[in-house]
Amino acid sequence: MRFARNTLGAAAALAMGAGVAVVVTSSTERPAEAGSPGSPASPPSPAFVGGDGAAPSAFLARARRGEVAVPPLGEVERMCALLTSCDRLPIPPSLFPPDFGACVKKMMGDMSSPSAVNFSLTMRECGLEANSCASLRACALHGASPDSCKGRGQKGVVGFCDVVGRALTCWHDEVLSVRDCTRGSEQCLVVDGEATCTLGGCAAAGDAGDGARCSASGSHLLKCQKGKLASLDCSAFGLRCAKRADGAAGCATVGPACSDASKRCDGNVAVGCYNGHEVRVDCDAAGMSCAAPPGATPVGACAAPAAQKTECDAAEKARCEGGAIRYCYAGKARTLPCASAGLGKCDAAGGIVRCSP
Repeated sequence: MRFARNTLGAAAALAMGAGVAVVVTSSTERPAEAGSPGSPASPPSPAFVGGDGAAPSAFLARARRGEVAVPPLGEVERMCALLTSCDRLPIPPSLFPPDFGACVKKMMGDMSSPSAVNFSLTMRECGLEANSCASLRACALHGASPDSCKGRGQKGVVGFCDVVGRALTCWHDEVLSVRDCTRGSEQCLVVDGEATCTLGGCAAAGDAGDGARCSASGSHLLKCQKGKLASLDCSAFGLRCAKRADGAAGCATVGPACSDASKRCDGNVAVGCYNGHEVRVDCDAAGMSCAAPPGATPVGACAAPAAQKTECDAAEKARCEGGAIRYCYAGKARTLPCASAGLGKCDAAGGIVRCSP
C-alpha cells in the first residue's frame, strides 16, 4: 500500500524530529545517537533536525574539513525515483516533494548549499546508496520489521519501543521513523505518546534554560525539552558544536568564522557560511560553476551551466513518455527510464509524476 502522501505529510512532519537524542549530563559524557522522532504535539526546534543515526560515509571526512561534495545529478535522480515511488518507506513524505521533477530540483539545491553539511544522514546514506525499494526500506528501518506498526496509529501518530530498544513512530499501520536507541547506549522510553531514546532527565540546574548550548566535549548540541536533555550529535555529521558571534550555539565546521550572509567564489569553489563558520562547496566536481554565467541556473551555492540552446522551459512540469519520466533541469531536457531504477511504468495520476513501485 502506498502512503497517502498528501494527507499524511502534515502528521509525518510532526512525527519526525529527525535529530533529537536524549542524554544526561555527567562528568563523563556518553555518546548519543542523533535521530529520535519528535513529539507530535510539540516538534523540536529546526536546529535539532538532521541527524538520523545512519552509518558514517566518505562525505563526513569532507564535512570535517568544511567541504561539501555535491552528488552527481544521476545519483539524485535515482534517489528521487525511489523516494517518490516506493511504498512503506519509514521516511516522512513531508521531507521531499511527491513529484519526481520537484524532488530532484529540491535535493540538488539542498545538497549543494552550505547547509548540506547538516543534510539528513538517512537521505544521504540510504537514499543516495539504495538501488531498489527493498534496499532503501531496509536501510531506513535500521533493522526493524516493516510490519512493526501493524495495528498502531489508527487515531493519530503514536510511538512505541520494540523488544530490542528501537524507538518507532507509527501512523495507520505504517512505520514513519525508526531510531535504534542501543547505538547510543540509551534506552527507549514513551512519554506523552512519543517514543524517544533517553539516558535521563535534565540533571544540572542550568539545563532548564531556553537556549541550546554545547556539551563539555564540544561534540553535542544540548537543550532541555520536556524534562529531558535533548542532544544533537554534531560529530555524526563530521561537525562540532560551536558558538556563533551572537552567542547562539549550533553545529558548525572547523572553517574560519564568518557572517551567515557572507558568500564568495574561490576559483570554482563557492564559499558560504553555516552557523557562523565557512563551508566550501565544490562546484567544479559537480560540473557546475561558482560565478553564474549568463543563462546559468542557480543550484544551491553553485550554478548549472547554461544549455547551448534552451531545450525546455524551467517551469515545465514533468511528464510521462512511455515508461520514462521526462522533465526539465537547468534548461536541459532530461529523461529517466523508470526501469533503470528497478521501478514500474511512469505514473502521472493526480498531476504528480513518478514511477510506479
